[in-house]
Amino acid sequence: MITFWLITGTVAPLPAQTSFNTVDSLDINNVTASVAVHGDMWWSPSTGVAGCEFPSGSGKNITTAGSVWMSGYDAGGNLHIAAQGYRSAGVDYWPGPLDASDTLSYATSYAWDKIWKVNKSDIQGFLAMDTHTIVNTPQSILTWPGNGNAYAQGYGGAPLTITSDMAPFVDLNGNGIYEPLLGEYPAIPGDQALWWVFSDNGPSHSTTKGQPLGVEVHAMSYGYNRGTLIDDVVYYEYKIINRSPNNYTNFRIAQWDVAGIGFDGFVNFVGFDSAWRMGITYCGTNNDGRFYGLNPPQFAVTQVSLPGDNGSDYVPTGSFTYYRNDYSIVGLPRTDTGYNYYMRSMIANGQHITDDYSGPGIPSGGYDSGSVCNYVYRGDPSDSTQWSECASGNIPDDRRFVLASNDFTINAGASQKVVFALLAADTARGCDTTSFNDLRILADTAWGNYNNSLLSVKILPASNAIKIYPNPANDQLFIEHTGSRTADETIVVYNVFGQVMPVPLNKSGNIWTANLRELPSGLYDVLYVGAGVQTNVKFIKE
Repeated sequence: MITFWLITGTVAPLPAQTSFNTVDSLDINNVTASVAVHGDMWWSPSTGVAGCEFPSGSGKNITTAGSVWMSGYDAGGNLHIAAQGYRSAGVDYWPGPLDASDTLSYATSYAWDKIWKVNKSDIQGFLAMDTHTIVNTPQSILTWPGNGNAYAQGYGGAPLTITSDMAPFVDLNGNGIYEPLLGEYPAIPGDQALWWVFSDNGPSHSTTKGQPLGVEVHAMSYGYNRGTLIDDVVYYEYKIINRSPNNYTNFRIAQWDVAGIGFDGFVNFVGFDSAWRMGITYCGTNNDGRFYGLNPPQFAVTQVSLPGDNGSDYVPTGSFTYYRNDYSIVGLPRTDTGYNYYMRSMIANGQHITDDYSGPGIPSGGYDSGSVCNYVYRGDPSDSTQWSECASGNIPDDRRFVLASNDFTINAGASQKVVFALLAADTARGCDTTSFNDLRILADTAWGNYNNSLLSVKILPASNAIKIYPNPANDQLFIEHTGSRTADETIVVYNVFGQVMPVPLNKSGNIWTANLRELPSGLYDVLYVGAGVQTNVKFIKE
């Protein structure tokens, strides 16, 4: 039997049941980062070329490919798992939501083969209109896949009937239905966002070849363009919905990354920083030899929000492992248990990783001797006494890292939210002079913005701004207001968790002096409020 799908008034036959190559990119800031509809990212499935350009417009890619992996155990102790890698290894995720029977047909997946992209500037222009029509409403707003949207469109303009919560929106009348012609609009963080949905119980489950979880994932990637460090950050939010009848325990979600600074995986090392829940890729030499040349950048993924976080009390990362592009016991996973092992501090044969660091310059495998540990290469390469690939004298190679959450529970019908952030640091070096300090500052920026949202405030024009100096600062920070002033001015200093810091302030003329002597070292925000506007500037206390 031949199945047909109605698209914009024409009848088109479905293609063979192959995976889809739809890709779009977040391109609002210094990182042009692509995503694909099958849950993979940072590459083009149709060409095999990397798609994570940094700096944007340079033609150079800071990583090669990535995706999210998930696994958990049902009440009988059976493993359920989903992962996505290069498509040559199979496809576990398919675009589209699951139906009432916890399955996803190829016809439905075909219709949902789309990534919706919206800019905050389009929303602002939309809100400035007195009336909204099909003609004057931007397509990104009109066809947004919000619940009940009569104008929602999928692949090729296919009409979508949406009867459950999908893409988030501002519901002005509170009826739960997305109605753009009544002035409702996508609810996005950042200055640009991508939204898509994928599930793991579709036409095939051929990457891991294990039992599907029956989860539906609502994904959003977003970024900012503010002329500050936040421009080197891209966020990824995943809402994981358990559509299966199973209650899962020991559930984990992981970020998989193919290390490839400059799309040359054979010069790369990996590392981990537990304080920032951060998996890192960096060059093992001071010259990548092909693309960036001298002083190549660093790439990282930080776990910004995980199930179990409570205010400023954060759960630790569950596991950080890596493997090589070969078929050794620290090589490519080939079974469902192999994929699961890499999310649980083990290597391909199920052996738990160990800390086998024996001192500077002594090669380290990270798995064959020493005390049991959950994270490999957790030291800073700037310190030769800490366990890093640099200090161990390793040979750069083609690496993939797996950064996994800790265990959590997700019951049937329940959902959990996870937030990762991509970080790109352009002031890195090779092993002789490298450190992770620039990535830590970026991680502070990513976490601070997510938890406090200071960057959502109005940005002052250059003629009405504040200056701070010196930056980094030590004992004193000077805050100078250079534009029109008012008697009603406020200066507040926040830490990365959004907490107000007790910093003494004195004012003389248009200059405030902040006494930082008692302030711990780290990254902070100065928030200025006055003259009907507000803005913030970041500074570092050394």
